[in-house]
Formats: sequence, C-alpha cells, structure tokens
Amino acid sequence: MKSEKVSTGLNVCFVGTSGFPFGLAQVERQKLISKGLQKAGASVLIINRYGQQPEGARQDLLHQAEFEGVPFVYASGNPYRPSSFLQRNMEKLKGMLNEFFIIRKEKRQNQQKKTVILVSTLSFYNIVYYKLVSLLLGISLVIDNVEFFSSMNIPKSRLVKWDNKLYDQYSGALANKVVAISHFLADIAAKQKDRKNILQIPSIVEFEKFQSSASAEEPFFLYCGHAGYYEVISFILSSYELLKEDRYALYLVSNGSEWEMKRLKERIASSPKASRIKLFSRLPLQELIDLYMTSRALLIPLRPTQQDIARFPHKIGEYCAAKKVILSTKIGEVAHFFKDGDTALICDQYDETEFATKMQFVMEHPEEATAIGLRGHELGVQYFDHKALGIKLKLFLSE
Repeated sequence: MKSEKVSTGLNVCFVGTSGFPFGLAQVERQKLISKGLQKAGASVLIINRYGQQPEGARQDLLHQAEFEGVPFVYASGNPYRPSSFLQRNMEKLKGMLNEFFIIRKEKRQNQQKKTVILVSTLSFYNIVYYKLVSLLLGISLVIDNVEFFSSMNIPKSRLVKWDNKLYDQYSGALANKVVAISHFLADIAAKQKDRKNILQIPSIVEFEKFQSSASAEEPFFLYCGHAGYYEVISFILSSYELLKEDRYALYLVSNGSEWEMKRLKERIASSPKASRIKLFSRLPLQELIDLYMTSRALLIPLRPTQQDIARFPHKIGEYCAAKKVILSTKIGEVAHFFKDGDTALICDQYDETEFATKMQFVMEHPEEATAIGLRGHELGVQYFDHKALGIKLKLFLSE
C-alpha cells in the first residue's frame, strides 16, 4: 500500500501585489504578514508580477534577493516599469506566465512542506488567474481581503467598477480559505465559506520598530493619511478650528498626486489657524516614527460609510505602537477593539464638535490621555503584533 506524504512545514507563495518592497499600506501588510509567518517557522516568497519603479536610475534594493529578511522576486525579470506602452504590457504577460513556473518550482523544491498561494490583490481577474494556477498545481488558494472595493468612492472606469463588484461577490467562493482584515469582510466571506475557513487578521504591526529618542519642539496633534482622504483631513481641520485655544499645533503627514496636495495646501492656507498647522510629506520611516512618538495624540476619525466599516486602517496599529492616545470614532473595527476612555478616546458620532471635545480633553487632561495611550499600546500588542498573528496565520494555512 502506497503511503501518503505528510507535510512537515509550510511554504507560502505571496502574490498579487507588484512593487514590493516599495509601497504603502498593502505592501507593508504583505511584508509584516511575511515576517510574522517566518518567525512562526514558515518559509515565504513574495512574487511580484512586474516592476513598478520608473526606469532611469538604478535602485540597488530592487536587485537584492530579500528585504528585511523576506525573499522576493520579479516574475517579469525586470524590477522597473518600462516607458514603452508595448513593452510594459509584454512584461505583464511575461510576468503572469512566469508566476506559474515560479510557484510550480516552489512546490517541487519544498515537497516536505505544504505550499499555499496567498493572494493580496485589487483585481478579480487576478483571483481567477490564481485559482487556475492552484487547480493546475493542486495547492490551496487563500485570499487576504482588506477592502470592500465596490464601496470605495473614488473615480473608476466602468470596467473597474464591474471588476470590483465581481471581487466583492465572488472572490471568497473561488478561494479555499479567506483572511479578512475586518469583522465586516469576515461576515461577507461567511456567506460563501464555512467559518472554520475564515481568519481575521486585523491591522498588523512590528512593535519593536517603534523606538525614538526624539523630542518635540511643541505639543501637537498628529494625523497621518493619504491626501486622497480629503474629506477626513478637512474634518480634522474643522474640528481643530473649533478649539478655543491653540496651545497644541496640528501636524499632518500626507502624500498624494500634485492636484491632491494642491487642494490640501489651499485648505490649510484658508484656515484661521493656518500658522499652527504644519504639513509633512514623504518622510523617512524613522522621522515618521519620531512624530508618532513625540505627539500628544494621534487622530484617525472613521466615517459612517460602508468603506470605513469594512476596512481597518494600518495606521491604527502603528498608532498603538507609538503609545499615544488615539482619537477616533465608533465605527467598524474601532468599535470592536477599543473602549472610550480606556484604550482610546472614541466619539459616538462622526461629528466635528464631538471630535473637538476629545481634542480639548487631551489638552486639559494630559496625564489621563497618556495613561489611555499606554493601555491602547497594551491592547495593540495583544491583538496586532505581527509575531502573534504570524503564529495564528501559520496554523490556519497549515490545516
């Protein structure tokens, strides 16, 4: 009688997001999930389909075999984005074909391990492609779902809207398992999957990186977010303008397109408190951490929209790591994890006056605000640390 092979480990091919190691929240989540899995004993390879960085100037980091200990490759063979439209699309096709052979090679070279395809993508057609690869190679397909894409109120073509709708409705059905960033997305997946095949991995953070010896020139509130979230930034500015005093400055860290940054700068310039508002862009990580850890409070109001209910901003985990009090609203995952006055300062409504009241509380009760921030840090270590989440994810993927 032929004996079955028993897997003695886990090998993860992390696909779907091109650009690693450069990128914003999605790439950061990809990196931290990978590091968590590695520390739990799994092997991981991040596969970029094609390059994202502009041609012209060599970036040595793109030619290394790994970043912060995480191995990565470019399936197209080129880590740069060609200027030629034809060449760009040829490399996308080449990368798609090569992904199959890279994953097949990973499976063959790790026969004593269970190989899994873990997908983080914005496109339904990618889910279909990776489903086909998983069927051909006889390995599991797991989706890391971080957004309810059809709810995102941004300009989209009709084709993208159609793709988003298909993703939200059917991606879970094509996957063997689903990793969801929020309770909302886990509930969506549960309509198509047994709960045992769904795992929630919320905001994920490498807490030990948050160290700083910097000191602040003045007390300040801090918000960090893309300029595309103009409505949220405007909400914060309006709330700040309601404060009767301006002993605390307001610092904003924001990046975006030229027109998004122009719009934001014009809004700041029109503020009656413009002299107390500072805008930072494209900060190195350590400088950003320095701002986090020298602030008096970290701001991240969530809106009563389906998009904000479904998501879990990566910044919330980073804010916890900074040991500073978080100011937010009782929306989505914030309502699930945090308690007002205990682990954060939470507004019942998305209301500028109520948010300004919480900001005023920080100024009037600095010692209590500090204590709330420390309790928020303890909560973050319990629920958002990449090492603990890596262990949970490894067990989930190995079953």
